[in-house]
Amino acid sequence: MLLDIATNVIANIMFWLGLGLAVAMMARIAQRRFRSFFGLHTNQQLIVCLSNLWTTATSSRPRGYSISLHELRASEAITRLFGSASFRLPDLVRGLVDAIYLGRHRYDFRNNVSPASSDDPKHFSDLSGNLIVVGAATRNSIRRLYLRENLISLRISNEYSDTDDQRPPPEMKYVEVLNGADLGQLVTSESLDLAVVEKIHDTARGTTVIFCLGRRGDTTWAATEYLARNWRSLQREFGDKPFALCLGFRDPGYQYDYHTPRRLLTLRG
Repeated sequence: MLLDIATNVIANIMFWLGLGLAVAMMARIAQRRFRSFFGLHTNQQLIVCLSNLWTTATSSRPRGYSISLHELRASEAITRLFGSASFRLPDLVRGLVDAIYLGRHRYDFRNNVSPASSDDPKHFSDLSGNLIVVGAATRNSIRRLYLRENLISLRISNEYSDTDDQRPPPEMKYVEVLNGADLGQLVTSESLDLAVVEKIHDTARGTTVIFCLGRRGDTTWAATEYLARNWRSLQREFGDKPFALCLGFRDPGYQYDYHTPRRLLTLRG
């Protein structure tokens, strides 16, 4: 009788120890993949950089900051990954998310707004950290900076400057390949709204930069939501290498109604 009880106790202890070790191993793997995908294994900062809608035409101040509601909601999608959105997750779950993904590793995560059009984006202090750049070059000066530096593979048709002689008519909607074997290729769709999710390595600054953008605020939100929901599968598919995706979403109608997009183009770094 006592032998049976002792055997059951030992078996239960061994089971829970084995389960604990398995969970700890899975947690370490998840931590490593998360940090690696967002560049946190080499740089402890991750900044969500939102578009700045402020212009001198709407204010007498020399500079200012204004963001769209869709991009604010987009930043919440990334914030959820770190478990710090208190209005979406209870304290206990927030603690578990931090533990599973980041463990004891320190990180600095925050939201910021891109410099105003009157400022030089090269002086943006957060360029020293890993970035998730939300929004197109029309309103996000950091996105414009990386376009000028020729570090980006995909450009949406509304990202030409107003003074560019090659600026397409507003009714033309496409995503253009800017480098590689497919240079000049145009991706179009009559039924889907186009968006881009692209990851690059900025070797000069030693950072990882991910871009999420669409032609409108709702598709920019959808692209960011896609990243937040699918970073694990993207990490399995591409590892740590750069990639660029052209996605096609059903028209969200300026609502927060997410539908799984079609992948229209995939570029590998």
